[in-house]
Amino acid sequence: MATLRLIMSGAVVGQELAAEFGPLPPAFLPVGTRRLYDLQLDALEGAEGLHMVLPETFRLAAHDARRLAERGIEVLTVPEGLRLGEALVYAINSVGAGEGPVHVLHGDTLIARPPLDRHDVIVGGPRANEYAWAEMRLGQDGQVLGLETTAAGEDGQEGRPIAAGYFSFSSSLGLLRSLTRMRGDFIAGVNHYLGERRMETVPAAEWLDFGHLQTFFQSRLAVTTARAFNTVRIDGLTARKSSQDRAKIRAEAHWLNAIPAPVQIHTARLLAHGVADGNAFYETEYAFLPVVSELFVHGQLGRHSWMRVLSAIEALLAACAADTGEGSADAALRALCVDKTAARLERFARETGFPIDRPLRYAGRPTPSLTEIAERLAQALDLESGRRECVMHGDLCFSNLLYDSRLRRVRALDPRGLVGERPGIYGDLRYDLAKLAHSAVGRYDQIIAGRYDLAEADGDFELTFEEIAAQPWLEGALGEMRVDGAEALSLTVQAAMTGLFLSMLPLHADRPDRQRAFLANALRLHRDLEAG
Repeated sequence: MATLRLIMSGAVVGQELAAEFGPLPPAFLPVGTRRLYDLQLDALEGAEGLHMVLPETFRLAAHDARRLAERGIEVLTVPEGLRLGEALVYAINSVGAGEGPVHVLHGDTLIARPPLDRHDVIVGGPRANEYAWAEMRLGQDGQVLGLETTAAGEDGQEGRPIAAGYFSFSSSLGLLRSLTRMRGDFIAGVNHYLGERRMETVPAAEWLDFGHLQTFFQSRLAVTTARAFNTVRIDGLTARKSSQDRAKIRAEAHWLNAIPAPVQIHTARLLAHGVADGNAFYETEYAFLPVVSELFVHGQLGRHSWMRVLSAIEALLAACAADTGEGSADAALRALCVDKTAARLERFARETGFPIDRPLRYAGRPTPSLTEIAERLAQALDLESGRRECVMHGDLCFSNLLYDSRLRRVRALDPRGLVGERPGIYGDLRYDLAKLAHSAVGRYDQIIAGRYDLAEADGDFELTFEEIAAQPWLEGALGEMRVDGAEALSLTVQAAMTGLFLSMLPLHADRPDRQRAFLANALRLHRDLEAG
């Protein structure tokens, strides 16, 4: 008979993780630009009969529903408040699996190369920390004699493997009887099943646990990847960023080293910098904290939590604004939003052949060409404000901000460090506000995560985004924010934000789909700006 495979994610995460990301089912936790279930399904590639068990009160976003359907996953919902064993009984009965085998993966677990074709086995792994785990008592030849739960803080017995979160049973009816007999207690039910059938342990090729706050960040570290044009090496203590672009890396290191102390408490701490193997590098202290873009795209934080995040970002901006230089902020804004945008557009046209001088359409309505849009945006900038330059991060988007919910403080990463060809720490506060807006209003991080739909035909574009409950709150709060007299969504900031999507086009040549989304978004934002 066909094997039933269940990813058990029928209850939301515990309080520690919910405080960081909101009340998500564990398989929906953010891991970079993806959800955990994407990684689980990659590991289960080729397996049939896959079902995901979710709480019936969880609102499944359309993008996630489509993504799961595309990967051949059937969603089962279970009542809120069921224990694992009870939810498993409910799911098996809902499917009507009969006497066939059933495989179970805990929703907070990632197992590399699980034993998809073997039955009556439990994947085992080494104890990694002091949380409560189910240890396996073993007999000869790897036979599992029983599971024993150790309390948090206990060492457990030396040499005993931990039940890592993947179980396969040859008889779903036998499992149902055992779980029912033990009144829905999963561990007791497995032990009852072991009294009737022989099970063996299989060592995990790789086991990552995302079910606790500590293990989540350790596991996320193991699957972290970096952008193509940078090399980032993370060992859990430091993050080492290197590149052949020595000027860029040296400028970032200089910024982190030269900023005043009131700004440093909101940024990554520089530990070392130099040149090695022909590349410039710098090292910062690694922080086990969520990225604000993860919270925005995949999290489910409430309004009050988001207002605390925004307040922490405002504190960083205020610290930057308090340290001024001798130069003109207007000159910096011109270099970044006029000169750079024009040069990047020409590069995009040269590399792709896209006609940047041709009028386009958005949602069926005519729009100017990309060149004309850039010119109109330049005219909308207030380049005679008389503002003095101040400390400027230069790339203050959500993906470069970590949030510490305990300190209620952000930690900024990857500063620009350059205005034109000049390394330095100063620039225009309004450019940082534009970068912030291009995440909260421009939806940059949703494009990076692929959480959008793009329609394109004969130069007519239309872009729609997955609904995020926090987005209107953040846009409204930004509209009310003032930092050193600068409005966070002034006409100048909105024009600069729109131009960012034009200037980043050539930087994503490896992703033409993403370039089209950025282009369409620039048309959308320009339309909204013109509409006033």
